[in-house]
Formats: sequence, C-alpha cells, structure tokens
Amino acid sequence: MKKAIFTLTILVMAFGNWGLAQSKADLKAKTTEMIFKQYGLVRDSYFVPQKADFLEADGTQHRTTYYYDESDYTLTEEITETFWDSWQNETRIAYEYDFNSNVLEMLCQEWDGDGWEDAMFVSYDYDSDGINEVVYQYYIDGSWVHFMKEDYTYYGDQWTVLYWTWNGTNWSSDELYTYTRDATTIELLIQYMEGGAWQNEAMEIYSLDFDENIVEIQYKEWDAEDVLWADVEKTTYIYDGGVYTDQYVKSWDGATWNDEYHFAFDYDGIGNAKNGVCFAYDGNDWVPADGDIDMAYDYNAGTKSFYGSKVEMICVDLTNVDENAQTANLKVYPIPAENEIFIHAEGFQRAEIYSLTGQKLMESTMEKMNVSSLSQGVYLLKVYDQSGETETRQIVVK
Repeated sequence: MKKAIFTLTILVMAFGNWGLAQSKADLKAKTTEMIFKQYGLVRDSYFVPQKADFLEADGTQHRTTYYYDESDYTLTEEITETFWDSWQNETRIAYEYDFNSNVLEMLCQEWDGDGWEDAMFVSYDYDSDGINEVVYQYYIDGSWVHFMKEDYTYYGDQWTVLYWTWNGTNWSSDELYTYTRDATTIELLIQYMEGGAWQNEAMEIYSLDFDENIVEIQYKEWDAEDVLWADVEKTTYIYDGGVYTDQYVKSWDGATWNDEYHFAFDYDGIGNAKNGVCFAYDGNDWVPADGDIDMAYDYNAGTKSFYGSKVEMICVDLTNVDENAQTANLKVYPIPAENEIFIHAEGFQRAEIYSLTGQKLMESTMEKMNVSSLSQGVYLLKVYDQSGETETRQIVVK
C-alpha cells in the first residue's frame, strides 16, 4: 500500500533548518503547532514548499530543498545546505508515515564531510483523539539514547502535554503544558514540577479573529512574590486579504511596551509568502537582524520557520502536479475535482474518501463519487479491489 499524501500542515516537531542540537525549549515551542492543528486552526493546504533560500545578518547563506514522492507527492525528505565557497550539506530530515498521513518516524542526520551521520530520531504514537506520545532520542557513541518524551491527553476543549526527561534509568516528569480553548482565545499554561506539585511558570494567550487567525500573542511570567502574572512580551499580526503582511514583537519594561522585532512579508498571487525580512529596533530605527521568520503558505494554512534576516521561498501547487501518476490498475480523474470523481480500477470493489487527519468521510461501491459536499482541500481516496488489496491516491477538491 502506498503512503498517504502528507502536506506541511501536519508537519510537526520540525527541527529547524540546520544544527540539530536544539534545546528542549525549541522543541517544546513546536508542540503548539500540533495542538493548533487539533483545534482546527490549521486548514488543509495543497501548496507546499519546494525550496527556501535564507541568510543570517552576517551574510551566511543557507538553503533547504524539499523532496516528494513522485506518485502521491508525499514529503520524503528535506536537505539543508550552507554556502562555504560552494554549497555544502548540513542536515537531512527523512519522514515515514501511516495511512492517515500521521508522522510515524523522523530521522535527523548531519553531514560529516563524507556521508550522513545519525543525530536524532523521533517516534510518534496516535490514538482516536490524535497525537498520543512523542519520544526523542539522540545518537551518542554508536547507540540511540532517550532524552525527552511527550504525553498528550485530550479533555474536551483542553489539551495537556506532559514532558518527561530521561535520567539514564527511567523517565521523570519535567513540565506540564495545558492548552484551553474558548471562542476567541487559546490559553497555554506552563508549569514545572517542584516539591511534588506543579508550580506556575509562564503563560501564553493567543487571541483569534473571526476567521480564527492569530492576531496577538501575549507572553506572561508568574511572579511568585507578588502572586500575579507579569507581562513580558507580545506579538501582533497585521492581516491584509487573509494573509499577515507584518508581525511586530514588543517587550514590557514594567511601564511601557518597547519595539523589539518587525517581520515583513511579501506574497504571491495565491497566498504563499515568497519573501520574509526580519528587523530589530535599535532605539532609533529598524535594522536588519536575525530572527525566526515564519513563512506562511496557502493563506496561513501552514508555516515553515527559518532563522535569519531574510528568507525567499518557492512553493509548488499540488493541483498542477500530475497527481494520478496513472498506473495500469488505477486511474482517477479529474484532479482537481469540483463535483464528481471517476475511478477506473481493475477488479474494483469499493472506494473510500478520508480527511488528512484520517476521518472517513464517504464510501461508495460505484466507480463514480459525488464530492460536491466536501470543502475545498486535499483528501485521500482509498480504492479496494476484489482481492482486498488497496491503493491510495490524493485528490484535490476545488
């Protein structure tokens, strides 16, 4: 059975663009992307990155190239290079998935000058609610060694993520992230274990607009002495036509908000960020600086983060790809579809359509399916033959 389509809307726990020795804080920041997907803030996208060129303020150049499966356009790996007289390999990330497009494994490697050396391995487990557990391992002295684990639990509109650290013998609880959603906000409470009880550490409050775009993020820290939440930083997003053109970061000094960073974005005609620039405020003016530039694609359906002062990205539209990669046994058309899809399969028995999160949406024993009730986006078509064998195709509904 072929791997199912995987778009970057569900790419989780990405390990940055180079340098795999990242802090736990960097990894934990990526957890929020998965939780937002569970809340439905991330929409299905049929635009995916193809190449990104980015540089640091000191002029160091990097580029990441994305590679996809030829038959179903599944992301298989991404390779990042750095320019030192010529382009040199830096890091590689390879992916494996289950049928529902969930990431099962991520293997992260570093280039040693002669070949790829294992550096980090991540495994994922899922249950009926979605993501269940993530385990991280480093490759040290010829063997894989645990260093962190995440356990996810779902309670209605609330998600909790319990972080564990490996002490060489067993797991010990480290931090607890609690996400609570209401109509206009998502609140993240961060706590640490001390004295056998969870202690407040920090809070992030995400404010949403009517279209469920994030318009502001407030960062607070717990002041145990005064027993209150103290402002630290806030990020504001400016939208125009469904995409955010500017992102401002301010810090609180106890009396007033002060400018810190400004990210500015240019888009192509279909909502993909093609250029992002980071500026820092030096007290008088905005000057180029390094920062985490979140490049959005397909009207904020997803983002990729790059560290540097400037990023230029090229995206590919999956609707322009020969999605069918037609075989003698299975043909599906039209792609993209608007009202109906037609299936020609040797020994056809039945067909099912799934969302990218694995929910079965419809089933038919006919070689024609009406998809007009489906929202615009990418879906999975699973076709069974009379012997029980299956083949999977990505379909796009417009």
